Amino acid sequence: MPSAQHVLLAIHVKRTDNVELKNPILSYIRETYSDREAEDAVDDLAAIQALRNEIVLVQAGSQLNAKDTYIKYFKCLTAIETRFPISSEKGNVRITFPWNDAFRSSKRTSQANIHFEKGAILFNAAAVMSQQALQVERSTPDGLTQACKLFQESAGMFAHLKETEASKIDNPRPVDLSPECLSMMEKLMLAQAQECVYHKAVMDKKTAGVLARLAKQASNLYGEASAMFNGAVLVQHFERSWVAHTQMKAALLDVNSLMDQGRYYLSETKIAMEVATLGEAFTRMQSVKALAKAVGKEMAESLKGQEEQLQLALTKAQRDNNTVYLERVPPFADVPPIQPALLVKSVPPSNLDASTENLFSGLIPDSSAKALSKYTDSVDGVSRELLNKLADATDAARLALKQAELPDLLEALDGSSTASVPDSLLRDIEEVNSIGGTQHLREILQEMGELRRHVDGDLSKCQQSLDEEASADAQARSTYGDEWRVPQSATLAKHLWEKLHSYRSTMAQAGESDAKVIQRLNDNEAAFAALTPDAAASQLPRLQAPLLSTGPADPAVVVANLRRNMEALNQLSNERAGLEEALKDLKAKDNILPKLMSAGSSNTDALFDRELKKYEGIRADVARNVQRNSELLAAITRDAQV
Repeated sequence: MPSAQHVLLAIHVKRTDNVELKNPILSYIRETYSDREAEDAVDDLAAIQALRNEIVLVQAGSQLNAKDTYIKYFKCLTAIETRFPISSEKGNVRITFPWNDAFRSSKRTSQANIHFEKGAILFNAAAVMSQQALQVERSTPDGLTQACKLFQESAGMFAHLKETEASKIDNPRPVDLSPECLSMMEKLMLAQAQECVYHKAVMDKKTAGVLARLAKQASNLYGEASAMFNGAVLVQHFERSWVAHTQMKAALLDVNSLMDQGRYYLSETKIAMEVATLGEAFTRMQSVKALAKAVGKEMAESLKGQEEQLQLALTKAQRDNNTVYLERVPPFADVPPIQPALLVKSVPPSNLDASTENLFSGLIPDSSAKALSKYTDSVDGVSRELLNKLADATDAARLALKQAELPDLLEALDGSSTASVPDSLLRDIEEVNSIGGTQHLREILQEMGELRRHVDGDLSKCQQSLDEEASADAQARSTYGDEWRVPQSATLAKHLWEKLHSYRSTMAQAGESDAKVIQRLNDNEAAFAALTPDAAASQLPRLQAPLLSTGPADPAVVVANLRRNMEALNQLSNERAGLEEALKDLKAKDNILPKLMSAGSSNTDALFDRELKKYEGIRADVARNVQRNSELLAAITRDAQV
């Protein structure tokens, strides 16, 4: 019977029909190059056609072994893309690629666009990896590790598809290849990978506190994936079962997190916190049951054992508190939230490099290669010029602000406002609080204490064994006298005793060091607990307005001008970062090889002039940013020196 705890989802593959690649490309080669070069390309095109035909054939059976075929065909498509312009435009290779939607098989899209074909192939490769993950035996730690790896690789493939081919597909773009759907698929794969990490941690008998954090992160990821289904693009596209599954998983792993946190409080003898946490878990379990029922009756049935276990734990905790501990049970809202621990990430594909595929090696004329190199040099020059201007503007702003001691002087004037706290300090405070603050340090010290007790126990057992061996040796010598010719125990075990004493000395030193750390933590715990942005702001040094020498100008006006110009300068800095990314993105997508090969060697200069105009817009934006940056720096320097 399927279990709500362990059921996972695999992604459907997209389906297609046979497509004739070989003959249209051969015709293009004959028209553009020569019959001889077309003859040289026959074998390469036949191999690529066979791969495309194989992709259609495997649709009738299992897809689990099709990943290598998809990857190899994708590399071939990359080789085709750099040599032959495939589109419906006159003079290009006209090949139409039909693909059905993976989640609505009745919806078919056909495009004469090689990026559509490449996107569908990457989608199927990612889908197959999710299917392989479900076929792994996940009842063992090794199996869970393998499944987790496959889910992360699938997430990485979906992310790569979204960042590369998806944006180049013609509109209307099919929903399953939209950025929204691909982002959701990536998030779902990461959620399932994190869940595998959690189940492996359970098998490895990790501490309850660790399990709670892992389950909480898995719940969050499922929740984020579930929310994506409600977006405008996806809300009507998926069957309700997909949404119900992610909602159930998010809620169930949230309950798991609370149950594990309850066991952690029990180990810490914090019974009131345990009662509050398990009570909330029991309440949320009722919602889980309803969500599981929406997925299937078997799912709801599989939760009975967990619900009974939760009920028993809650009843016992309540009884213990009512009869022994008599602690006030706080509202669950007052219980510290569980800090999630993310242990998975999207793994980018590393096997898509087409440079190893020796295809159509003789089909790019030397003149075209030289022309492309010339254009690339021109683009590099434009990019380098604009990036240098942006970098110079940033350096000028940094130097001018440092000389004017800004924004430090303005932050000092802000007094106790959190706006006066430097961003670096705010980030440090947030980082400390995000990992649990002093509670996190206490957990680490507790684990170290447990490890120290285990080591002390092992050393005591070793000493006992040596003592018993020495006693036995002495008894034998007393009994047999000179006939007992075995070397004395003290001699044979000398190096063991030395090691034992060395280990005990090390443990004693470690104990003293731990005691000092604990004492320092106890002495400063109040300071740690009060480590908030507001507290930090209240302790920062302040400047009073009369201390600022402003000459005849009104101090309030000068300060207001400085603040306004500093804010505008910061906006310019953010704009420069965006311009740098936009420039890099424009350069990365600037592939004129298909146009270059279609234009012929006689029209390259005119083509270059037209293509380089695409950089004029960003060049103007850079010039405006740099000019405005200079004006603001001049105004800030003038006000700072008044």
